[in-house]
Amino acid sequence: MQKKQNDEQNDEEVYVAMLDECPHKKVALSEGRVTECGGFIQCSYHGWTFDGTDGKCVEIPQTVIATAAKEQGEGGATATLSSPATVDTKRKREDGTAIAITEAQGMLWIFPFLSPLEALAATSEGRLSPPPRVPEIDMPEYKTQIAIRDFPIDWTVLMENIMDPDHGYFAHSSSGSAPIGFDWYSSDGVENKMEVKEESSENGGWKIVSSVNAVAKLAKYNNEVRSLDAKGSTTKKKKKKKTVEQPTKLATSTFVAPSLIYLGRRDNSTATSNFLTAFWVCPVGTGRSRFMSAAVSKLPVKVPRWIVHMQLNNFLDQDTFLLLGQHRAVLKREAEGHLENDSSAAPTTTNNVRKSTYVYRSPSEKLPVKLGQFFDSTLSRVPNRKESLMAWYNRNNNENKLFEPWPSRETVLDRYEQHTKNCPDSQALVSRCDRVMKRSKVLGWALILLKLAVKPQSSIEAATATATGLFEVGSSALGLRSVVSTLSSTLCALATSFANRLVQTKPFFGILAVLFVSHYIAARIKREFFFKFTDNIHHEDIKFIANNWQDL
Repeated sequence: MQKKQNDEQNDEEVYVAMLDECPHKKVALSEGRVTECGGFIQCSYHGWTFDGTDGKCVEIPQTVIATAAKEQGEGGATATLSSPATVDTKRKREDGTAIAITEAQGMLWIFPFLSPLEALAATSEGRLSPPPRVPEIDMPEYKTQIAIRDFPIDWTVLMENIMDPDHGYFAHSSSGSAPIGFDWYSSDGVENKMEVKEESSENGGWKIVSSVNAVAKLAKYNNEVRSLDAKGSTTKKKKKKKTVEQPTKLATSTFVAPSLIYLGRRDNSTATSNFLTAFWVCPVGTGRSRFMSAAVSKLPVKVPRWIVHMQLNNFLDQDTFLLLGQHRAVLKREAEGHLENDSSAAPTTTNNVRKSTYVYRSPSEKLPVKLGQFFDSTLSRVPNRKESLMAWYNRNNNENKLFEPWPSRETVLDRYEQHTKNCPDSQALVSRCDRVMKRSKVLGWALILLKLAVKPQSSIEAATATATGLFEVGSSALGLRSVVSTLSSTLCALATSFANRLVQTKPFFGILAVLFVSHYIAARIKREFFFKFTDNIHHEDIKFIANNWQDL
């Protein structure tokens, strides 16, 4: 972020982005800093300084003295910090590469192959669309909470997971640590059919929206039919005439290419929703993604972010490890598709990965099918995707078999590495929990030692000693030394009296209980921000599938 003067000569903060490479020795500019005066980007290797808005090199410290002397010898003015940027607009070898960047709804979007001027021209000509937006985030009656997490899963697989309406009923069955399974977004293919609409824009944008009645489908069938059949009920019931009540809400899923999804149950008449979830999934390498989400609600108060993060992490842990197999199979098939296409006499840009890998049968999969077709037809055009994918495939393939080691559950679901260390709010909460745990432990041991050290004394004896000391202070006329001595005795008596009351049975155990509970709660909260979802927790969770879907 740089500070620039606007037309009214006031400092204005602007976002800038540059290629992470200093033109001097090719070191990372991200290891440098933003200068306090001018807000320029400075390389920490040799001090070269750049204007992030256009990439111009505004200062090379090692040449300042010679340049100033030369200009003074020629009768010119002394070189200033901004003079190189204002005198010559032609790009020079010492200039860095500025990248177009814009802000939308609190998120920064970069256009890595366009300069700021090129992006501005493309936008004005209609060749470049602005970043997609979630309408409710712009509405004042909604409150938004943001969360992030990194995953060793390809971004396309994460997107397909979010847009999979059927997995919530099984993958998110829970033992209580996260929401119980749901199928509001699913279709039963009979009374609750899914409607899918596509929208395309002139500049290449694509959007797909699905809607279905937001009612329980599998849960209702399981309770009313399947569970009775499993119990061996042979009593024939009279068929009642079906009365389909108009549901009050529609479960809608919206995908805006290439990386935005938002879901919500909307009122049938007003199309409004009291709560939505939005997701942005950004690739950070082949098989690696940054998952960003927003809880958008009309709650009267804003829920603390750390509570949202705890709940979301529990939810994500339930099915992310499952995606690892899908992730490997999809990347392998995509790489093989490129090999087949390269050797073909008539190569195409479409790579039918999902059509040849998945088996679609559910009536709800109209939406995943459309999303899969989109990825299959566009991924080959994603910059650097093919090159990095083939490098991964060549490293891990041997006679058409992947030998990449299967990562552990702890690696795939490491909350600290993936979330906590990247989130200031979570880091601050963990620090507070550490302080509470440390102080409660210290105070607890101090109280126990005090209990062992203080000789039990009746309350009458303690009160008598304290009153005697106070009387001596009030009646003493023997000088300052005597008064100080008497005050010291009185304070000792007061301290002894307080300690005696503190270590009495009821207060002692009451305070210990408070300290223990404080330590326990802080430890449980802290645990939520480190690896938690062990094999044992997973095995306990999947037992609850039988509650949602009666076993055969």
